[in-house]
Amino acid sequence: MTTANANPAYVVLPGEGRQMNELGHTAVEKIGSADSGGAYYSFEVISPPGLGIPPHVHSREDEVIYVIEGDYEIFLGGKVFRAGPGSVLNFARGTPHGFQNVGATPGRTLWVVMPGASFEAFFHELAQVPPGPPDFPMIAALFGKYGMELLPPPGP
Repeated sequence: MTTANANPAYVVLPGEGRQMNELGHTAVEKIGSADSGGAYYSFEVISPPGLGIPPHVHSREDEVIYVIEGDYEIFLGGKVFRAGPGSVLNFARGTPHGFQNVGATPGRTLWVVMPGASFEAFFHELAQVPPGPPDFPMIAALFGKYGMELLPPPGP
């Protein structure tokens, strides 16, 4: 038996998708939340060496990240892990997490965020932040607007 799906099936080819600057990372939107009925939002992220996302916690979304290329240091629930190509990161809502590209070359990851609608709106707004050193109070307020909290960096 076949059931109708209100969301069309399609293929996103390499190089396709909306490109955005996300705090120095290049993000390429692959599947918008409207295309999944709000269930998820998917994008690829290219992170320059030394760049990362500071520790933070989500109250609304779960994230699954697949490392395609690169060497990352992952902060997850108070522990630090190393993750390279083929690693899968499960950042469940309510769990503090962050990452940094600790390799000498750009890293590339594929993300799926569930549910997608609120996160997509956040990501589009974050892409409007001007390049250069971020204004952390403004970034923290933006995170807070979407149910996320920036945390202090992990200590020794």
